[in-house]
Amino acid sequence: MNSKLENGQDIFCGSMKLFTEHFNEIRKSTISYVSILNIPWNMKVSETDKKLTFKLSCNENTANTMWNCKADVEIYVKPILDGKIEYSKIEKVLDDQKTFDYKNKHMEVSIGVDQLGLETETLENYHFEVQTNLRLKRIYGYRKRKVLDYTVEHPRFSNGVIVIDERKIYVNKQILAMHSKYFNNLFFGDFNEKGQSTVQIHEVSYEGFITFLDFIHPTGRRIESSFVEGLMEVADLFMADRVMEYCEEFLIKTEIIEKAQKMIWAEKYSLHNLMVGS
Repeated sequence: MNSKLENGQDIFCGSMKLFTEHFNEIRKSTISYVSILNIPWNMKVSETDKKLTFKLSCNENTANTMWNCKADVEIYVKPILDGKIEYSKIEKVLDDQKTFDYKNKHMEVSIGVDQLGLETETLENYHFEVQTNLRLKRIYGYRKRKVLDYTVEHPRFSNGVIVIDERKIYVNKQILAMHSKYFNNLFFGDFNEKGQSTVQIHEVSYEGFITFLDFIHPTGRRIESSFVEGLMEVADLFMADRVMEYCEEFLIKTEIIEKAQKMIWAEKYSLHNLMVGS
């Protein structure tokens, strides 16, 4: 089985990157999220008592007791001073293999700032970039997210081609038209493109359109903070109301995006429920 997408990304891999604020005596934490093959992960980094504590969680909100997941885990810490990463002080905190299951959803590790070669007196001048790399080795008892390859023509499914940045994307016109007023008008309205099998689009990036397709097909993909803004831009451009609703529902629930930013998007895209819910 080919585990690579066209852009070279391994579908069994994922990463989380987050930035802490400046160190002080008050305990605080920062959280980042990622979904790999429909399995949710989060990394929480806490600063306290002159050390950083990393808590990695897998599938923590599930009620399913019959699952486990083995993964290779790498955690890197990069001290940042005056906006610049101090590469000489980058530390690999963890390089290990861990099995997560219903009773073991978390793993935790700490590192003292002295291990990063930093002086205690200068801590308040630093913040940190933390990157967690994951590669899934085995999954049991959990439905994997269906990954569709839109770069390959499916004779029983594909009946149109979208070209973006000179790259072909094979689509089903009816599915696009069902979810998007833009494509309904383009393919079945009184436009020159009506009846054409290939259409060029310039207003959106290739990656942005692939993400959009994942949310109008039954892939089980979940919205993430890293691409929700781009997905809203595409949904707005193509007048895809249901995809915009997915984004709004995510923004109402998530706590990792600032309320002020949510309000900006709510006003820009007329997201009434987000205005009320935030």
